[in-house]
Amino acid sequence: MAEDPGPTEGLFLEPLGLYLLVERRGDRISGARLSTEPPDDILPAWWKGALLRCWLGGEPLPFELDLSGLTPFQREVLLATMAIRPGETATYGEVAERLGRPGAARAVGGALRRNPIPVIIPCHRVVGSRDLGGYNPGVDLKRRILEVERWTSPGKGHFFG
Repeated sequence: MAEDPGPTEGLFLEPLGLYLLVERRGDRISGARLSTEPPDDILPAWWKGALLRCWLGGEPLPFELDLSGLTPFQREVLLATMAIRPGETATYGEVAERLGRPGAARAVGGALRRNPIPVIIPCHRVVGSRDLGGYNPGVDLKRRILEVERWTSPGKGHFFG
Protein backbone atom coordinates (compact mmCIF):
# COMPACT_ATOMS: atom_id res chain seq x y z
CA MET A 1 0.00 0.00 0.00
CA ALA A 2 1.40 3.41 -1.02
CA GLU A 3 2.15 5.89 1.74
CA ASP A 4 -0.31 8.81 1.83
CA PRO A 5 1.64 11.96 0.94
CA GLY A 6 -0.64 13.99 3.21
CA PRO A 7 -1.77 17.50 2.43
CA THR A 8 -0.06 19.27 -0.44
CA GLU A 9 2.21 22.19 0.23
CA GLY A 10 3.24 24.66 -2.38
CA LEU A 11 4.04 28.09 -3.60
CA PHE A 12 2.74 30.33 -6.33
CA LEU A 13 5.13 30.75 -9.25
CA GLU A 14 4.00 34.22 -10.23
CA PRO A 15 5.88 34.35 -13.57
CA LEU A 16 4.02 31.21 -14.69
CA GLY A 17 0.69 31.89 -13.02
CA LEU A 18 0.79 28.38 -11.57
CA TYR A 19 1.33 26.70 -8.22
CA LEU A 20 4.20 24.33 -7.62
CA LEU A 21 2.78 21.63 -5.36
CA VAL A 22 5.39 19.69 -3.41
CA GLU A 23 5.17 16.34 -1.67
CA ARG A 24 7.68 16.20 1.15
CA ARG A 25 8.55 14.44 4.36
CA GLY A 26 10.83 16.61 6.46
CA ASP A 27 13.64 17.79 4.19
CA ARG A 28 13.01 15.08 1.56
CA ILE A 29 11.05 15.84 -1.63
CA SER A 30 9.31 12.85 -3.19
CA GLY A 31 7.17 14.58 -5.79
CA ALA A 32 6.13 17.85 -7.33
CA ARG A 33 3.68 19.04 -9.95
CA LEU A 34 2.42 22.26 -11.47
CA SER A 35 -1.23 23.11 -10.91
CA THR A 36 -3.80 25.86 -11.31
CA GLU A 37 -5.27 24.73 -7.98
CA PRO A 38 -3.79 26.19 -4.78
CA PRO A 39 -2.12 23.89 -2.25
CA ASP A 40 -3.67 22.87 1.05
CA ASP A 41 -0.81 24.70 2.80
CA ILE A 42 1.83 27.22 1.79
CA LEU A 43 5.41 25.98 2.09
CA PRO A 44 7.38 27.53 4.95
CA ALA A 45 9.12 30.75 3.89
CA TRP A 46 12.58 29.16 4.06
CA TRP A 47 11.49 26.38 1.67
CA LYS A 48 9.85 28.84 -0.70
CA GLY A 49 12.96 31.03 -0.86
CA ALA A 50 15.28 28.06 -1.31
CA LEU A 51 13.17 26.56 -4.12
CA LEU A 52 13.03 29.88 -5.97
CA ARG A 53 16.78 30.37 -5.62
CA CYS A 54 17.38 26.84 -6.91
CA TRP A 55 14.97 27.14 -9.83
CA LEU A 56 15.81 30.64 -11.04
CA GLY A 57 19.18 31.26 -9.45
CA GLY A 58 20.76 27.88 -10.12
CA GLU A 59 21.75 27.33 -6.49
CA PRO A 60 22.24 23.72 -5.36
CA LEU A 61 19.25 22.07 -3.74
CA PRO A 62 19.49 22.02 0.05
CA PHE A 63 16.96 19.17 0.09
CA GLU A 64 17.18 15.44 -0.45
CA LEU A 65 15.28 14.09 -3.45
CA ASP A 66 13.53 10.74 -3.26
CA LEU A 67 14.23 9.03 -6.58
CA SER A 68 13.89 5.53 -5.15
CA GLY A 69 11.12 4.49 -7.56
CA LEU A 70 13.32 5.00 -10.61
CA THR A 71 15.86 2.82 -12.38
CA PRO A 72 19.57 3.63 -12.03
CA PHE A 73 19.59 5.01 -15.60
CA GLN A 74 16.57 7.24 -14.92
CA ARG A 75 18.23 8.59 -11.77
CA GLU A 76 21.46 9.19 -13.69
CA VAL A 77 19.59 11.17 -16.38
CA LEU A 78 17.68 13.27 -13.83
CA LEU A 79 20.82 14.07 -11.86
CA ALA A 80 22.64 15.08 -15.07
CA THR A 81 19.70 17.30 -15.97
CA MET A 82 20.11 19.18 -12.69
CA ALA A 83 23.51 20.38 -13.93
CA ILE A 84 21.87 22.42 -16.72
CA ARG A 85 21.84 26.03 -15.52
CA PRO A 86 18.73 28.24 -15.60
CA GLY A 87 18.45 30.05 -18.91
CA GLU A 88 20.35 27.28 -20.72
CA THR A 89 19.28 24.12 -22.51
CA ALA A 90 20.85 20.87 -23.69
CA THR A 91 19.57 18.44 -26.28
CA TYR A 92 18.56 14.87 -25.46
CA GLY A 93 21.63 13.74 -27.42
CA GLU A 94 23.94 16.06 -25.45
CA VAL A 95 22.65 14.66 -22.17
CA ALA A 96 23.21 11.13 -23.49
CA GLU A 97 26.78 12.03 -24.46
CA ARG A 98 27.46 13.62 -21.06
CA LEU A 99 26.46 10.28 -19.55
CA GLY A 100 28.88 8.46 -21.83
CA ARG A 101 26.01 6.90 -23.78
CA PRO A 102 26.06 8.44 -27.26
CA GLY A 103 23.05 7.33 -29.26
CA ALA A 104 20.81 7.07 -26.17
CA ALA A 105 18.83 10.28 -26.85
CA ARG A 106 15.48 8.42 -26.95
CA ALA A 107 16.26 6.65 -23.68
CA VAL A 108 17.07 10.05 -22.12
CA GLY A 109 13.65 11.31 -23.27
CA GLY A 110 12.00 8.25 -21.76
CA ALA A 111 13.75 8.82 -18.44
CA LEU A 112 12.73 12.49 -18.41
CA ARG A 113 9.06 11.53 -18.98
CA ARG A 114 9.24 9.73 -15.62
CA ASN A 115 10.56 12.75 -13.70
CA PRO A 116 8.57 12.76 -10.42
CA ILE A 117 9.83 16.23 -9.44
CA PRO A 118 9.42 18.59 -12.44
CA VAL A 119 10.73 22.16 -12.27
CA ILE A 120 12.89 21.21 -9.26
CA ILE A 121 14.56 18.63 -11.50
CA PRO A 122 14.52 20.80 -14.64
CA CYS A 123 13.64 18.30 -17.37
CA HIS A 124 12.14 21.24 -19.29
CA ARG A 125 15.72 22.39 -20.03
CA VAL A 126 16.29 19.36 -22.27
CA VAL A 127 15.19 20.00 -25.84
CA GLY A 128 15.16 18.25 -29.17
CA SER A 129 17.82 18.92 -31.79
CA ARG A 130 15.19 20.47 -34.11
CA ASP A 131 12.44 21.62 -31.74
CA LEU A 132 11.55 21.89 -28.06
CA GLY A 133 10.80 18.20 -27.73
CA GLY A 134 8.12 16.93 -25.38
CA TYR A 135 6.93 17.88 -21.92
CA ASN A 136 4.23 16.06 -19.93
CA PRO A 137 2.33 19.24 -18.92
CA GLY A 138 2.53 20.48 -22.53
CA VAL A 139 5.05 22.06 -24.89
CA ASP A 140 3.49 25.53 -24.50
CA LEU A 141 4.22 25.40 -20.77
CA LYS A 142 7.76 24.20 -21.48
CA ARG A 143 8.25 27.22 -23.73
CA ARG A 144 6.89 29.57 -21.04
CA ILE A 145 9.13 28.10 -18.33
CA LEU A 146 12.20 28.46 -20.55
CA GLU A 147 11.26 32.07 -21.38
CA VAL A 148 10.87 32.90 -17.68
CA GLU A 149 14.23 31.31 -16.92
CA ARG A 150 15.97 33.22 -19.70
CA TRP A 151 14.52 36.48 -18.40
CA THR A 152 15.08 35.85 -14.67
CA SER A 153 18.40 33.99 -14.66
CA PRO A 154 21.26 35.79 -12.91
CA GLY A 155 22.77 38.37 -15.23
CA LYS A 156 19.90 38.06 -17.73
CA GLY A 157 17.20 40.28 -16.28
CA HIS A 158 15.07 40.55 -13.17
CA PHE A 159 15.45 37.77 -10.63
CA PHE A 160 12.35 36.86 -8.59
CA GLY A 161 13.03 35.75 -5.04
